[in-house]
Amino acid sequence: METRIRVLTVRPSLDGHWRGLAVVSTALRDAGMEVIYGGVALNADEITSAAIQEDVDVIGLSMYGRFGIAYKVCEMLRDLPGRRPLLLVGGAVPPDEIQPLKDSGVDGIFVAGSSLDSIVAYIRAKCRERADDAEAS
Repeated sequence: METRIRVLTVRPSLDGHWRGLAVVSTALRDAGMEVIYGGVALNADEITSAAIQEDVDVIGLSMYGRFGIAYKVCEMLRDLPGRRPLLLVGGAVPPDEIQPLKDSGVDGIFVAGSSLDSIVAYIRAKCRERADDAEAS
């Protein structure tokens, strides 16, 4: 039996750009994933703590500029013992920010306009890879 994928979705800032997070969260839920809505205006410590407490497979951050929190979450996840959740960033991500985010440890980036199917497929594939790697170990 396949384990249900658990995803924590968060809007770190409180700037009113919430629609993308709501749409993506609904698509993930409709795809059979368990979505834990973390809310808005959380800091990196709160996001990382919630991910640990909820034992999630994926953290999805909806961003609109100000990527400092994403970098801090990457740093905090690197320090976790054992398996860490995948970290995805989505939203208004300028092209010159994509590679630095990836270099810091963000697993996937979905800019505004990315298809919902591509997001669902990416999460399923990465979680399947991790499960296969864990079984092989």
